[in-house]
Amino acid sequence: MKYHISIHISPYEIDNYQTFIHQLRRNFNYIDDEIIFSPFLNLSNYFYNWEDSIFNPGYFIDRFNELNNIIKEYCTLDEHINFEEKILGAFSYKTMFLEQYKDKVDAFIWFDSDMIFPDNAIASLIVAHKSVEDKHCIITPQIHRLWDETWDVLVNEDYMNIPASHDNYFGFDGYKLFKHNGKELSVIKNEQRFKFAAGWCNLLTSDLFKDYIEFDYSLGHYGPDDTFIMNLLDYYKFNKGKDVNQYIIKNLVVTENYKHSLNQYKNYITKNSNVKTKEEFADDVIQAISKRLNKIINE
Repeated sequence: MKYHISIHISPYEIDNYQTFIHQLRRNFNYIDDEIIFSPFLNLSNYFYNWEDSIFNPGYFIDRFNELNNIIKEYCTLDEHINFEEKILGAFSYKTMFLEQYKDKVDAFIWFDSDMIFPDNAIASLIVAHKSVEDKHCIITPQIHRLWDETWDVLVNEDYMNIPASHDNYFGFDGYKLFKHNGKELSVIKNEQRFKFAAGWCNLLTSDLFKDYIEFDYSLGHYGPDDTFIMNLLDYYKFNKGKDVNQYIIKNLVVTENYKHSLNQYKNYITKNSNVKTKEEFADDVIQAISKRLNKIINE
């Protein structure tokens, strides 16, 4: 079978990308299926004034290419370096590669740049995908306890007794996940409403995007694409009775690496003035997906 792995990175995230690539390379030791990997380095001139920056874009391009050399013989590498304004965030990046690959691969695996994930994470997602034999599904790992109980459906039992708080989540040392707890993996079906965060090592089948979920550029660049998918699939499953499902891999635990996230470039890259903030981009997306959801439900 064929799988597509994606990651969107800004220049600030290039060191996190190094951590990611080392983890990805170790994961490739356990994968026999065909992998297309599409890393996207976003250096858009919309955001950055490279002429006035201490670091020029060539530094980040060289790092990006050097890191991709580590994994290129183990996958089909479809790398992108962007200076244009068509793709300004992870949402529009997903729109781009979904258009390109949804008819060519069996499933997509989405990563954020700061994820910590075990060496068997991707192989476990693929094995789970093959075992459930479900055309329309999302497969998610488990996570550390988050800031509220709405996420508990995904929380691994080893972390359920930790109080739900931002301090406990953001202070968690993600590298502890590399210490194997000795527990076997198993796949369980989530009977509750869909719950996942887009870049947290999730597998989404391509048939979801052929039959139920449509991404296009009118939805925006950066914002809650996962919320859009969750609300849409909840509607199809619980209101329309469609056979769409979420599966959780018990004892496969991943986390964001907030405690040791790397970003030393903030003072060395000059950002353009009068550009939209993350919040403004997210507001645009929220309005667009709300309009789209209302249209689908009303129809």
